[in-house]
This record gives sequence, structure tokens and C-alpha cells, in this order.
Amino acid sequence: MAPAVLIQNLQKRYGNVEAVKNVSFQVEPSEIFGLLGPNGAGKTTTLRILCTLSTPDGGVVEVSGISVLDNPRAARQRLGYVAQEVALDKVLTGRELLQLQASLYHLPAAIAKQRIDTVLELLGLQEYANKKTGTYSGGLRKRLDLAAGLLHSPDVLVLDEPTVGLDIESRFVVWEFLRQLRAAGTTVLITSHYLEEIDALADRVAIIDRGVVIASGTP
Repeated sequence: MAPAVLIQNLQKRYGNVEAVKNVSFQVEPSEIFGLLGPNGAGKTTTLRILCTLSTPDGGVVEVSGISVLDNPRAARQRLGYVAQEVALDKVLTGRELLQLQASLYHLPAAIAKQRIDTVLELLGLQEYANKKTGTYSGGLRKRLDLAAGLLHSPDVLVLDEPTVGLDIESRFVVWEFLRQLRAAGTTVLITSHYLEEIDALADRVAIIDRGVVIASGTP
């Protein structure tokens, strides 16, 4: 079986800055993998390349055996990406935002409705589904962001600082949800500055510093 994520000798330069010098790691199916490192280490650049939002200068990047560089459309169908900053249209209700997301993935109407109901229930958002997202708390906005990333049932869910700025209770809700995803067979790749978060969740980790993986293994 192919790794859920395979990254080999990844390189990315912005002008004179080497954001990613030589990053290599792989994530196995149905595990939570943590990516650690200080600000500016290259974590977000690596995730953006994996999610087809940026083009590398060199290296191999695959999702479930599919080359992100050669076949980005197919790779995107297998990926869910939740960025560090929550970006929601405050005028839409939670359900309307998920309906918009479903249309972007070209999900048939019947399947979209079923998926929306499922993710709303998974993340405890049913009672907020018909309220405008501008009224949501930070924790609810993050949960809706996660719901949008899961709507098309991706093989791999990529999370960039998923609990930054959340209170303890909301963080624990997200943690428990990620454990449920892993148990159901979804692979999760997560970056975080909270060491206790990675220790609590991750099966394996890689530490990036100055664009290079300097250590990898279990927490």
C-alpha cells in the first residue's frame, strides 16, 4: 500500500530565501502525523505545496500514490485542507457555506445533503447550522472550517495550527474529533506549536528547522 503522504527531497525558494531546503518524510494511512518546528521553519510552505497551492523547485510529493505535481486535480480530490486562519463568509449560515463548498467539489445534490448532515452531526454543529457564521464563536468557526475540509471525504486531512487561539474546552473537542477520524481510517497531518497537542494526538512526528527535517519518530 502506498503511503498516505510521500515527500522526498522537497525544495522551495522565494527569491534569496530557501524556505524549504531538503524535506523528506512519509505519512502512513490511518495515522496522525505531527509536523513541528519554529516559525519560519518551512512547515506551512511544505503543506501549501502538498495541497497544490504552491509549486516546489524540486522534489517528489505524492498523496495516496498520486503525484501532486503531475496530477494536482486528482490529488486535491483526496485532500482536505484547513488553513491556520479561518476564512468564512459571515453573511452565510453554516449550512449555506457547506453547500457552497460542496458545489466547488461538484458533489451531486443528494450526496451533498447527506455529507453536510453527517459533518454537522460529527462536529456538533446541528443547532448552529442555520445561524450566520458571523455570530459564531472562535471554536464554532474552527469546527465549521473542519467540516468544510471533510465534506468530500478526503483520504488525508491537512491541518495547519488547528487549535491556535481556542480555549481549552474547544481544543479538547477538536482533539477528540481527530481521534475519531483516525479510528475511522482518515489520515491526519497536523502542524502545531503546542507540544502537548502533538504528544496527545500524534503517532509519529517530524521536526523541521530552517527548511530541513532534523528529527523524526514517535513523540
